[in-house]
Amino acid sequence: MHNLYFSITAVAAFIALLVVVFVIVLAVKHRDRTSEGAEASIHGSIPLEIGWSLVPSLVTIVIFAWATAVFFDMV
Repeated sequence: MHNLYFSITAVAAFIALLVVVFVIVLAVKHRDRTSEGAEASIHGSIPLEIGWSLVPSLVTIVIFAWATAVFFDMV
């Protein structure tokens, strides 16, 4: 049970750290150095969309399965 708690905490901390790092890196990389308007429009990427939908779903399914196993072991 404690391993589940620490694993969920570690996953949440890793994701939070990853988001903070990406926000800082992208803010520095894409800061506006001129007073011009927006650049060309951005078009989507299907593999990227599938990736950031599938990976969190799989992580959630694994955590749910593990938590279910821990629950039934306790009962």
